[in-house]
Amino acid sequence: MAEDWEPEAVIRVKLDHLKKEFIEYIDKNVEKIDSNIPVFFGHVIATLEKTIPDISDDLHDQFIDAITLSVLDVSKKSDDVPFIEKLFDYALRNKRKKKGRAVYDIMLGMKMINTGKYAEAIEQLKKYRSVDAIILPAIGYCYFALSTQQPSAESEDAPRRPNEMSLAAREQMIELIRLKPPVNRLQDMEIADDPQIDKVFWFMIRQAIEWFPSEREFIRIGIEKASKDGRRDVKEELLNIAIERFYNDMFFLRELYRFKLENRDAGGVAGVVKQMTQQYPDDIEPVYYGMKLSIITSRMESYYQFRKLALSKNIPKRVLLLLDYSFELMSGRQFEAVACMDDIKKKFGPQHYLVTLIEYVAHDFQSDDEKKVKRAKKAMFDAIDQYCMRQLKIEIT
Repeated sequence: MAEDWEPEAVIRVKLDHLKKEFIEYIDKNVEKIDSNIPVFFGHVIATLEKTIPDISDDLHDQFIDAITLSVLDVSKKSDDVPFIEKLFDYALRNKRKKKGRAVYDIMLGMKMINTGKYAEAIEQLKKYRSVDAIILPAIGYCYFALSTQQPSAESEDAPRRPNEMSLAAREQMIELIRLKPPVNRLQDMEIADDPQIDKVFWFMIRQAIEWFPSEREFIRIGIEKASKDGRRDVKEELLNIAIERFYNDMFFLRELYRFKLENRDAGGVAGVVKQMTQQYPDDIEPVYYGMKLSIITSRMESYYQFRKLALSKNIPKRVLLLLDYSFELMSGRQFEAVACMDDIKKKFGPQHYLVTLIEYVAHDFQSDDEKKVKRAKKAMFDAIDQYCMRQLKIEIT
């Protein structure tokens, strides 16, 4: 009935609450669950249908995945492959769409790696090579581990050469570049975080960087994953390697700029901007970054120099007006900022969505609450920054 309808967002909140209840139950009763999986899944389905009877098939199956992996996380049989296969089999039986085998196959393959079943893990994972960027390094690691059990081809007169398994490990990493699987797709599929597999991934990325020093893609993939995982230490390590080997690569320069900016390292940011300008003297992107840094640091002389460069490169008038406004605003020059806003209204039109946003947020600039003013300035500058970058066709990540 219409009066019983609930938005999916509300149902997700209810599911999160129910999931927490089940996790507590699993923690307290894991031995009983391990010994009678069918009864446990019967309890899960009965509770789910009673609590949220009109749940969609997708949300229903996602919940089953989450509960199944929660059992595996705490089970004392989590290294027992036959038990894992049995657990996953019952989970699949209780899913409505009877799909999602890939999630369980991949998890089983990862568990095989953890228990040293490398040959079996290769067979288990190889058909999922394109699913996520962690799969091929995991397969590569299996070959690498097997290579330590295989003698290398060597003689007294010849240097030590990689054996067959070691070469196969390298081939998997080359495939990673060729196939370009997405990074962290499995997180969306609720694959539980596995510290051991995380270590495997980073071990193989570092090996690949050593094996193929002229190949940028291993560093790029690593930086992307480190960014998504919040591993700033690893990202910094990779950026240092990247800038040393590929000093004129704009992707790495751009990532280094953002990293220094997040660290509030004004000197470091200025150094990156200088390097960008030297490598790409005809591009507007380094000039824009210089203007942005000048706005953040409120350095008038620097802003004026970069502004002159921007004019020589025919920067769009709308972008220049917004940057001028941002500079006056961030410098605390309210009268000048208001004058710039008059020009913005003339150029954009008073009803333009960005003008509406700026005028609305600008009310908070007069607040006595310093935190409120700071938040308003950040919101304002972030919006203007994204608009300008789109206008200048600068990559936004």
